[in-house]
Amino acid sequence: MRQYNTFKANTKTRFLPFMLMFTCLILSSCADNPLQPVSSEEEQQIKAELDNRSFRQFDPSKDADKRKGVILDFFNGVSLWAQYAEGMYALNEWEILSDDYRIEKAGSEYRIYFQAPRSQQILPTPCDDCIETTGISISIQNLFDSEKIRFRLNISNDNFPRPFPIFESWTKFNEDEYFE
Repeated sequence: MRQYNTFKANTKTRFLPFMLMFTCLILSSCADNPLQPVSSEEEQQIKAELDNRSFRQFDPSKDADKRKGVILDFFNGVSLWAQYAEGMYALNEWEILSDDYRIEKAGSEYRIYFQAPRSQQILPTPCDDCIETTGISISIQNLFDSEKIRFRLNISNDNFPRPFPIFESWTKFNEDEYFE
């Protein structure tokens, strides 16, 4: 009986350093990578990949009675259009747009920041530059794989009108064809 307890204690003692090392590896892999500006060559490649593309997503669905919708367009810069609708009627609708954007990267995530953004509220009351544009960015994963591309909207303040918050986790947006 005494040998069994000694063996059990030795096994636990040998296993402990392995578990500590494994835990450290897991924690270090989960740590956030700091965002870094991309090189000008990489920026041009990313912008070329996004140029003239449009992505949209609805929550819970396009045909739901009460739904939130978001469209990301990359025509002549970037625009983020948002709408809240009930039935056939849009109740809130607004847009943030910019002729250019800057890009940072952390691991497999690209983050897009509006440069000199403009905003407009279409509904319920039309107005220009009345939507707060600070604290918003767009994250993209799997940018160069159309089947796996995912988006996340990063909003660091609570001043946005409905339909936000929405799509703050990685979400597959449907890509639309653009017809002139």
